[in-house]
Amino acid sequence: MIHRGDLRIGFIIIFIFSASSLFSQTKQYPKDYFGSPVGFPIILSGNFAELRSNHFHSGIDITTQKEEGKSVFACADGYVSRIKISPYGFGKALYIDHPNGYTTVYAHLKGFNTEIDNWVRSEQYRLEQFDVDLFPPKDLLRVSKGELICLSGNSGSSEGPHLHFEVRDTKSEMPIDPQLFGFPVKDFIRPAITSARIYPEGEGSTINGSNVPLDREIAGWGPVHRLQKQDTVHIAGSFSLGLGCYDLLNGSRNKNGISRYAVFIDSVLKFDWQAETFSFSESRYVNSFIDYANYYKTGNRYLRTRIDRNNKLSMYRNAGSRGIFDVVPDSLHHIRIIITDAGKNESVLRFVVKGEKITTSKRQPVSTRPIFNCLKPNTWSEEGIKIDVPVSALYEDIAFDLTTSDQLPYTWSKIYNIHHPEVPLHDYIGLCIALDSSVVPMGKKLTLASLKPGKSPNSTGGWVENGVFRARIREFGQYAVMADTICPVIKPLNISDCKDISSQKTIRISISDDFSGISSYRATLNGNWILMDYDPKNRLLEYTRDQRLVPGENEFILTIEDYCGNITSFEATLLNVQK
Repeated sequence: MIHRGDLRIGFIIIFIFSASSLFSQTKQYPKDYFGSPVGFPIILSGNFAELRSNHFHSGIDITTQKEEGKSVFACADGYVSRIKISPYGFGKALYIDHPNGYTTVYAHLKGFNTEIDNWVRSEQYRLEQFDVDLFPPKDLLRVSKGELICLSGNSGSSEGPHLHFEVRDTKSEMPIDPQLFGFPVKDFIRPAITSARIYPEGEGSTINGSNVPLDREIAGWGPVHRLQKQDTVHIAGSFSLGLGCYDLLNGSRNKNGISRYAVFIDSVLKFDWQAETFSFSESRYVNSFIDYANYYKTGNRYLRTRIDRNNKLSMYRNAGSRGIFDVVPDSLHHIRIIITDAGKNESVLRFVVKGEKITTSKRQPVSTRPIFNCLKPNTWSEEGIKIDVPVSALYEDIAFDLTTSDQLPYTWSKIYNIHHPEVPLHDYIGLCIALDSSVVPMGKKLTLASLKPGKSPNSTGGWVENGVFRARIREFGQYAVMADTICPVIKPLNISDCKDISSQKTIRISISDDFSGISSYRATLNGNWILMDYDPKNRLLEYTRDQRLVPGENEFILTIEDYCGNITSFEATLLNVQK
């Protein structure tokens, strides 16, 4: 005989199982295949899909005790499939393909093991290029699990010593959360919910009688949170949600990203975002996922449920209503928001919505500005300027706004206020700016400059073609054509003409440019190209001495050029006295 109490217990078990299954991964990943890439406990300063400027973070950042040169090991047997070296981005990065169909990536490195380093340097000298993207033959650089492959560093766009580590699907090259593969990351801390925004959606919709978003701080502790000051929100029409939240991990103070963001209304799953994997081509959709306007104004990010018309992010798992929810007048709706981190720790925000009837409201005046459809290409032109917006550039339709003002003493065109900087662009848009005939001869010296209040002009490039200045921009804002006629600067740090450098291990040079930026550099010893590592964040070029520094006199020449064609050279005779 089955008792009523047994039925109740069974129902609870089934409900718990069903709820947890909503948060199960769609794919199972091998948990014991990969070993750790480092020989010390893994503590993260950044996690997968963390919100970064214009992109989702594609891996995990492993702290290295604020030091460079930590040993990094191959996580499994495989072969080096790619080595990319750049002054920017990942800096020095190593890619290893494994037989199980995954690729591990190790980035911001200081250097490689002897075998790899010798091959890379030979290729750099063959190409006479520091920044290279190399694809070794499959059997050339094979590695074994646990083998030392490289040293951690701070190269590229890194803001401090650490190891950026990724796991990718080899065929698709899509990054996957490394924590799904069982890497030992200690995380017993629930994610934090700090604030919420409730947005009215559609004509006549209101939140507590107002047609502007409602902001609320969050109260509560442990797994359950609530809105401060009120637990019932009065909504008429439709609404969407925004959430301020972050995750903490054991041993680190960094505020990291979450792995899931789910919204239940009256116990029905209405929205589900999961940070399991994504493609690099969609990473910039982070600007549509967040409340970009609020982020631009305050620096705070709200994760939005609303999915813009041109947002093609694949991380949404349940968004049939595109993250916009309806209320029933004179009804109560129970809202439950669950956020989860990669360690499966959860925090919950609960509140109640009271449905209200839409009251008649004044119609907003019809805009006289041109409407740009986000699903179509758009073009706008007026005296002196033409703007081309491709179909992939906008997330939502906009009433396009363009104003001009007179040129300033340091600009070579009028000032163009191109729409509003708090509206994000996904792709580049094209500009054509008419030039006065007296300006055209400036040619390559001209560049488009972004003008932001309180900041120095920032060069964004461009070129002159048939008397017209052309450029591409990826942010709305204020722009003007400017000129760069000042040569870049070379400052030797540890050499001078006729100096004896026989006891030095390196030649170090500081290079800088005040506007358009360093485009290229070339260094030679006795007429032969030499490899100088370039670290732009420290404005540093560095050559490590080798057999190319011969006994006696050595003629060193360095030439650098900025993006506007201004060139600076430095020459010195360096003595390598044999003792």
